[in-house]
Amino acid sequence: MRHGFAHAPFSPYTAPMAETLANPALLRLAERYVWWTKPDIVVATGLPRLVVSVMELGTWEDAHEMLDIVGAKMFIDVLKAPPPGVISSKSLAFWHNRLGLEGEPPKAGRRFS
Repeated sequence: MRHGFAHAPFSPYTAPMAETLANPALLRLAERYVWWTKPDIVVATGLPRLVVSVMELGTWEDAHEMLDIVGAKMFIDVLKAPPPGVISSKSLAFWHNRLGLEGEPPKAGRRFS
């Protein structure tokens, strides 16, 4: 059992963010944006998936609440390797500029190659 999660694979986000796992706002966001999976499982094992879902679908308030909770580094990491078919080029460009990143924003990947 690593970092208190018997079923969770190691992630660079689980150890430093262990204190956020019980955060009611994070659980609420998980329930709203990754509704097909239990919020505690999303937070424990799929935090990058939650972040990208909020980046694409979130309200202004929810997106900035997520940014406050997980930090800009996680948003930037998601921008560097977004899952195909989950986030649009428009959202990628918005967050690229919103986070003050240099260069050309990434383009959305296709669902099928």
